[in-house]
Amino acid sequence: MSSGNTSSYQQIALEFTKSLAAREYQKAYAMTSQEYRKRTTAEQLRTAFENIVPTDWGQIGPIDVGQTMSSWPGKRPDDVGWAYVSIGGDVYSEAITVVVASEGGESKIGEVEFGRP
Repeated sequence: MSSGNTSSYQQIALEFTKSLAAREYQKAYAMTSQEYRKRTTAEQLRTAFENIVPTDWGQIGPIDVGQTMSSWPGKRPDDVGWAYVSIGGDVYSEAITVVVASEGGESKIGEVEFGRP
């Protein structure tokens, strides 16, 4: 995927968040970069997500990509885009932000921040 294709990083961010919301943690983890996996286990990813969207959350959705950026302070050469993804719920909503990076020609999740700012 080319780094100029903004819709691709938005799609990756959305797919990653939907995988987390579906509790498909191994699928979501497989979407992360090697660098991310060096510092975060699949279990840590699951725990971080369940801290903001617990298993008794109820109905999840809608899940939407909100603000996005292709340029920001601290952007690294392999970073493609930054996306804020909202996660709707019955009582309140949450969100994650992700940085999508290019790794070996593929778009991978390089950074994840859990929770609304």
